[in-house]
Amino acid sequence: MKIPSIFRLPRHQRFEIKPRYYDPVKEDIDKRTSRIRQEMKYEASGNRTESIREAYSAGRKANKSADLFQILMVGIISVALGGYIFYGANVYFALLLLIPLYIFLRRKKR
Repeated sequence: MKIPSIFRLPRHQRFEIKPRYYDPVKEDIDKRTSRIRQEMKYEASGNRTESIREAYSAGRKANKSADLFQILMVGIISVALGGYIFYGANVYFALLLLIPLYIFLRRKKR
């Protein structure tokens, strides 16, 4: 028989585990099907939207070529100024020889 008490004593904690099963293939399939269903719903309504991640990754790819061009231009200007200080106007003639090389490489790339 239990003696009545004024204080509430903590009871023992029960261990309860809920088993979780992780199937990466099933999760991937679920994500793809939900994304495709959502895209189909938007296309049916006439709206075409991309996910934020896809939009930013497309922007990054376009900016990489712009970043490379900016670095190239800063390099050419710094070489021109530094060369003029150390070697005089002959550096500009050397840079004029590089312009046809640049045009040739740009056309070859396309």
